[in-house]
Amino acid sequence: MCGIAGSFEFTGERVPDAAVLERMIGALSHRGPDDSGMHREPGVGLGFRRLSIVDLAGGHQPLANEDGSLHLVFNGELYNHATLRETLERDGHRYRSRSDAETVLHAYETWGPDCLERFQGMFAFALHDRQHRRLLAARDRLGIKPLHYAARPTGLVFASEIKALLAHPEVPREADPEAAALYLTYRYLPSPHTLFRGIRKLPPGHCLIADREGLRVERWWNVPLDEPFEGTPEEARERLVELLEQSVRDRLMADVPLGALLSGGLDSSIIVELMASLHGGAVKTYSVGFTGSQGNASELPFARRVAERVGADHHELVMADHDLPAYMRPLIWNMDEPLVEPAAIPVFLISRLARETVTVVLTGEGADELFAGYPKYGRDHLARPYGRLPRFLRQGLLRRGLDAAPFPLRRLRVAERSLSLSGESERWASWFAGFAGEGRGAILHPDLGARLRDAAATAPLDAWLALDGTRDPLTRMLYADVKTWLADDLLMKMDRMSMATSLEARVPFLDHRVVAFAFSLPAAWKLHRGQGKWILREAFRSRLHPDVLARPKAGFPVPIDRWFREDLRGFVGETLLSERAAGRGILNPREVRRIVDQHLSGRRDYRRELWTLLNLELWFQVFIDAPAPPLEAPALPVAAG
Repeated sequence: MCGIAGSFEFTGERVPDAAVLERMIGALSHRGPDDSGMHREPGVGLGFRRLSIVDLAGGHQPLANEDGSLHLVFNGELYNHATLRETLERDGHRYRSRSDAETVLHAYETWGPDCLERFQGMFAFALHDRQHRRLLAARDRLGIKPLHYAARPTGLVFASEIKALLAHPEVPREADPEAAALYLTYRYLPSPHTLFRGIRKLPPGHCLIADREGLRVERWWNVPLDEPFEGTPEEARERLVELLEQSVRDRLMADVPLGALLSGGLDSSIIVELMASLHGGAVKTYSVGFTGSQGNASELPFARRVAERVGADHHELVMADHDLPAYMRPLIWNMDEPLVEPAAIPVFLISRLARETVTVVLTGEGADELFAGYPKYGRDHLARPYGRLPRFLRQGLLRRGLDAAPFPLRRLRVAERSLSLSGESERWASWFAGFAGEGRGAILHPDLGARLRDAAATAPLDAWLALDGTRDPLTRMLYADVKTWLADDLLMKMDRMSMATSLEARVPFLDHRVVAFAFSLPAAWKLHRGQGKWILREAFRSRLHPDVLARPKAGFPVPIDRWFREDLRGFVGETLLSERAAGRGILNPREVRRIVDQHLSGRRDYRRELWTLLNLELWFQVFIDAPAPPLEAPALPVAAG
C-alpha cells in the first residue's frame, strides 16, 4: 500500500516546488516506508511513498509509459492485473516491470478513462496525460482507498490523506462549521465533506478530471440494483461461496507475508476459514483483547477457538482498557478526523501487532452492510406502527420511562429516538448518530443552528438515495449504508489505522462482484425471521463452528462508559467545559454542560454523545490549534504484552 500526493494547474506552466512536494509526501511516510519518488514538469507535480507488496525490486513510482507522455501515482492493488496484462501485451504493449500499477498506464493508453470499469481491486490513483493536458484521479468502487483534494482558482492539490494537503502553502488550515454539524449528525463526515473548509473527499466510485476547462467530478460506478437473482436459495448459497472463495484467492496475491485480523465473529471467521483452505499453510491470525474492571478479555476466547479449528498460527495482544485513552490524540492525527468509533483504538493495536510478522492482512469489513448484520435492520420496520401510537404515549410515558431506565437499556433509548423520526434519511442516519432531531438542534450553537436547516443534515444521504431506484426499504437502507457509513466510517477507519502501522488491509467481502451478487438477492434471504445475514450463515454452516454461527453481532467492546466515569472523568469536564471549547461557536455551552453533568452523575447515559463531542474538541486541538504544517504525529504509547 502507498501514499500519493500532488498538484495540477489548469492552464499554468509553473513547475511545482520540489520542497513543497517533498513535505507533502513526507507527511505520508507511514503509508510507504520502503521507497519514495516524485515527478515534476510544467503544471503538474506527482509524489509517492511506497509500501512494497508486489514486484519488490521494481514498481518504483511515479511510473511513466514508454514515451513519457503519461505519469502515474497509484495506491492499491489490481487483483486482475495479470489477466489485463495478457490482453494488453497481445495488443502490443511492452511491460518493464511486474507491477500492477503499470497495467493502469497501458490500460489508459488503450481505453482512456473507460479503463476504470475493467479494474478489479482497491485503488486511488492520479494519472497525468501530457498530450491532452489532463489529470485523471479515481477512487475504487466501494471507497476502500482514500483520496482527498482541495480546489484552487488555478488548479488543485490532492493526496491520500488530509495532513499531506495541509503541508501545501496554498491549502489553508480552517475548520468548516457546517461540516461540524454534519459530524454531530453522522459521527463521521459523509463524502464529499471533511471538517476542513475547502478540502473534499472524492466519493467512492467517482473520478476527478482536471484540464484546461477546470475540474469536474463524475460517478463511474454504482451498485447494480436492477439485476435480481433468479435461482433458488440453495443455488444462491453455492454461488456466494464460489464468489467469496475467488475473492479471497485474489487477495492472497502478494510477494510479502500475509495474515488475517480475527475477532471470532462470523465475518472474520469466514475469511480465515477460506484462507486456510486456499493458502496451503498455517494462516497467521491476530486478535486483541482487553482486561478491565471485571477481568474479562473480550473476544479472545472466540478468536482462539476459530484459530484452533483451522490450525492457524495465532497471535494475541492483551491490553488493560484503562491504557487506551492515551491513544486518542495520536490516532486523531492519523485519522485526519475525530475518532468516530472507540473501536479504532483496538484496530490500531491489532494492526501494530500484525505488522510485526506480516505486511498484508485480510479483514471481514463489509458483510454487515451487504447482508443486514446490524440489529437496526430488523427494527427499522417498526417505525410506521410506532408512529401510529398516541403522541402522549410516545413522547410522554414511554420516553420518560426510558430516560429513567438503567444504563443497560441504552439501546432501547436509541431505538426509541430513531423510530420516532418520520423522515427516511433522518431516521436511518439516527441509528448510528451522535445527535438527531431535537437533540442536534439543542447541541448546536444558536448562531450556527440558525443558519442550518434539518434538511442540510440529511442532504448527503438524500443525494445517494436519489440514485437508488428500488422500493424495498431494507435494500435502500443497505444501499445507503454502503455509500455512507461503510465508505466514510468503517473503511476509512481500517485504512487509517492499518496504514498508521504500514500494514495493508484487504477486504474480500467488498469485491464488487460479491457486492453486486448481494444486492441481487431478495431482502428476505438476508433478514430472515429477524435474523440478519441468514444467507451468509447458511452458506457456511457446514464449515464453521456452531458457536460462531450462533454469536450475535458484537464488535470491539471498548468500555467508554467506564472511562467517562473513572479514567477520563476529569479530562471530559476540563476539555468540553473549557473557555476554548465554548468559544469555537460550534456547540451550545449550556447544553454541553447539561450532558456532561447528567452523565457523570449517573442520571443519564450519554456515552455516545460525549464521545462524539470529546473527539470533536480534540480534533480542533490537534489540527486547528496546532502549529503550522508540516504537522508531526504525536507520540504513541508502547503496546503492552
